[in-house]
Amino acid sequence: MSIQAGGPVDSGLPPASPRRLAPDLARGAMLLLIAMAYAGVYAGGGFGTDVSADPLQDRIAVLFTTLFLDNRAFPMFAILFGYGMAWMVARQSARGTSEREIRRLLRRRGFFLLLFGAVHAFLVFPGEILTSYGLAALVTGWLLLRSNRTIVRAAVVFAVFYVVTVPLAMIGMNMGESQGGEMEFVLPGYLTAGDWIDRLVALPFGPLFIGVAFPLLLLVVLGYLAGRAGLLDDPAAHRGLLVKIAVFGVGLSVLCAIPSTLTSLGHLSPDTVTGGLFMGAQVLTGVLGGAGYAALFALWGTRLEADPGPAVRAVAAMGKRSLTFYLLNSVLVAVLLHPDLVGLGSEVGPAGALLVAALVWSVSLVLASLLAVRGRPGPLDLLMRRCVHGGRSKSEARA
Repeated sequence: MSIQAGGPVDSGLPPASPRRLAPDLARGAMLLLIAMAYAGVYAGGGFGTDVSADPLQDRIAVLFTTLFLDNRAFPMFAILFGYGMAWMVARQSARGTSEREIRRLLRRRGFFLLLFGAVHAFLVFPGEILTSYGLAALVTGWLLLRSNRTIVRAAVVFAVFYVVTVPLAMIGMNMGESQGGEMEFVLPGYLTAGDWIDRLVALPFGPLFIGVAFPLLLLVVLGYLAGRAGLLDDPAAHRGLLVKIAVFGVGLSVLCAIPSTLTSLGHLSPDTVTGGLFMGAQVLTGVLGGAGYAALFALWGTRLEADPGPAVRAVAAMGKRSLTFYLLNSVLVAVLLHPDLVGLGSEVGPAGALLVAALVWSVSLVLASLLAVRGRPGPLDLLMRRCVHGGRSKSEARA
């Protein structure tokens, strides 16, 4: 790959194609899973929580979330974020945008994701993911101006890094949970000055913790590689590979989540270190689960591309406006479940929290459909585009 100083960038991707169904369908469906994962935290069923004494329906809910949601929805969304970044660079390169301008756009995207996420973390949910994506864009975005070989090398380095850091972080978390202090950190309140101070102090630590304790950077870089290969833009051409990723990724991620699940349900009683290693295996194999989910949605999107139907179009419409509805879902879940607000979380338990998240997502689905019918973007997605592409014409900024 050659890059001329000040000239257009050879992104390594094929010419940009029209927007396809699969990525938006995947994003829209993942917003449901992310809302469910967030809801479980408000109800006391967050990842690694002991629910052995809880009612049967709550234990079933934790079984489901640990096997299929926790550290699975987030990885898929991170891969799709990286895919979208690669797609943006490809579109800009196809227009003849210079390397300098693409670097500027990548930096601005990372900065404004940090800003949007910081507001969300301060006001709503400290464990949110936008700040982490902003950090990932700033740290790894330059790779999109390099060759595939460089991106693969970066992926290997990040994989080795996380094989070390994730188990250590999970052991540390397990030690903290054994002392009963994890919920106070994750869910500060709204009623006292101390609550707001806790929220403010925690702001810089959230994205840094996620960047080290969860394989964020690896996931985003894998998204770059998937974007370079056009896996979601032409899934029919990659059907064999996508089937293998789906079967192997989802299957192995579920298998490796079983020890952590059995621990939460009280069927295993490992020591602190072993329990942390179980959690680490669940987190690390979430990379495979996220990739497997992305492959599943790509294959599903291929079948539905010609005639998606109203329900599928609604889910894709939400995915196309993912920033708006990610934040809207998070706000509504918090309002309904946080103990200082409506406070349903302590009443409905983990199982009820999943139903609340599904209801919130369904309401958002209707709103997304209305926006799609009227040809309107998501308000926050539009604001993000204007922030990133500030001062440029609509034709230049549309990507």
